[in-house]
Amino acid sequence: MSSMRMLVVSDSHHDISGLVMALRKFVGKVDMVAHLGDGADDVERAAEVAKLKMPRVEAVRGNGDFEPWIWPRRLIGSADRPILMLHGHLEGVSEGLGGILAAAAAVSAGLVLFGHTHKAFFEEYHGILALNPGSISRPRGRENPTFAVIDVPEEKERWYEVQFYEIDRTLRRIRKIDLA
Repeated sequence: MSSMRMLVVSDSHHDISGLVMALRKFVGKVDMVAHLGDGADDVERAAEVAKLKMPRVEAVRGNGDFEPWIWPRRLIGSADRPILMLHGHLEGVSEGLGGILAAAAAVSAGLVLFGHTHKAFFEEYHGILALNPGSISRPRGRENPTFAVIDVPEEKERWYEVQFYEIDRTLRRIRKIDLA
């Protein structure tokens, strides 16, 4: 698998203002945009507003999405480095991470991306990195919306590099996590 950089967003709930800002900053610098549900179709609308030519876009259906053609789970990445995308509501993420970790382990994913809780979060559990970029429009537990940029290195031995961003009047990086 070649190196890949992803812009990861979740829970836009049809408010595309933060999404437009994130796309304007990162389209052209990322290989893919991943939307983790509850506004899964917002990326396309935001790209039109921002007049951007988009890279690959992957999305999963959240509990607030009703488009039947959007799958509730997506497996992206490669056979030797699978990444699981899901919203988390079907796996009971509000009660704990057991369901999403089991789903990731079932497909041998080293990274599981989820939303639903509207809280930026990452933690490594037995070789699986669980990451929530927070909500790009309706954060819980913090003042400003958040999203993440993830670098997936080419070498399987190297871990993921994660940067969380916060949106206030501008975009600013709030935390860089290098789990090398």
